[in-house]
Amino acid sequence: MLLGFTYKRGYHTLESRTLTNRQKSALRKLQELCAMHPNDPIFHTKLAHQFMEAGHEIRAIMQARRAYQLLIQMNPSEAKELIKTFGDDVASSPTKPFVGADYSPLAKHFGMVKKKMRTLHLKEGAVLFRKGDPADYIYLVLKGELAVSNDNHGHLSLLNHLHQGSILGEGAMNPGAVRNATVVAVENTSLLRMTKDELQQAFQNNIELHMLFSKESMLRQKVANLSASPVFSSLSTDLRFMLAKRSWNATHTAGSTIKPANKYMSHVELIYNGAIQLYEEDNYCGRMGEGTLLGLHRIMGGKTSKLRYIAEQECQVICMYFVVIEDLMGVSSHFRERIRDTAAAFSAQTARTMSLQED
Repeated sequence: MLLGFTYKRGYHTLESRTLTNRQKSALRKLQELCAMHPNDPIFHTKLAHQFMEAGHEIRAIMQARRAYQLLIQMNPSEAKELIKTFGDDVASSPTKPFVGADYSPLAKHFGMVKKKMRTLHLKEGAVLFRKGDPADYIYLVLKGELAVSNDNHGHLSLLNHLHQGSILGEGAMNPGAVRNATVVAVENTSLLRMTKDELQQAFQNNIELHMLFSKESMLRQKVANLSASPVFSSLSTDLRFMLAKRSWNATHTAGSTIKPANKYMSHVELIYNGAIQLYEEDNYCGRMGEGTLLGLHRIMGGKTSKLRYIAEQECQVICMYFVVIEDLMGVSSHFRERIRDTAAAFSAQTARTMSLQED
């Protein structure tokens, strides 16, 4: 189901619109050609352009990525053109999401002697820190690779892979903070250890990197909030980063109406802090808390709901356009099943609550 609206992101302004039968037929034919010729970059590139024109940006990127993987060995210049057209995510992978900043130049601030004194070496499998540990230092990866994971009530999800030039442990910028994830060395790894004040001094000589660091920290926090949800933790790391870049945070004040009765929501929302109450007219129908996905009714083709959603307290959410969720459902069958199961469970619970109220 394609819905009509325009949305913006960092690279392009795109419009998702209802396609004509001819356009749908062209998409189906190109998809079949790509399936028949999986190693032909020309067909994958054509399909990527078709998806982009239809407003399905993530699906376009995934097709362009396939073409990029084929072209990078055969014709590197054409591969780079794909990045110019479809964005840097084309060159990312499930274990190497594109973020965009290489902080290696900050190491020069410490000089050779101080750099050597502050270098920490981890063997493969060693734990740098665990979730809940005091956040004391920030680290710059000099070489190697680390895996960042979150344990949410026994549900372990991979948040990120960090490589040379990455910064981690930025939670230490906040006084009294604790680690919100566990970090393990995937291979032998070397890191430069810094305090909050030392990092800020290093940033004084590189304002551009400081700005990128601030943006990246907010992006990582959004990925962490998404990953705490079992629905979104089913996505690969790179897809979670793509989703985070194409979503936005919002806050509902206590008592505000999130969804009126007999109307669709204009987008999907994930509650990551707070709770909402459900009402049919003046009848209370329960509450939904952190991890609840709102707005799936429309994606699954359901009729408008009689329920009103009211913020029980200040409620913080991550907002996502329908077309982005639809794209992710199209590229991940596991995610598609999670969305369907979540929507069905929400509908069944609210319907049963309402029927019990009537009895």
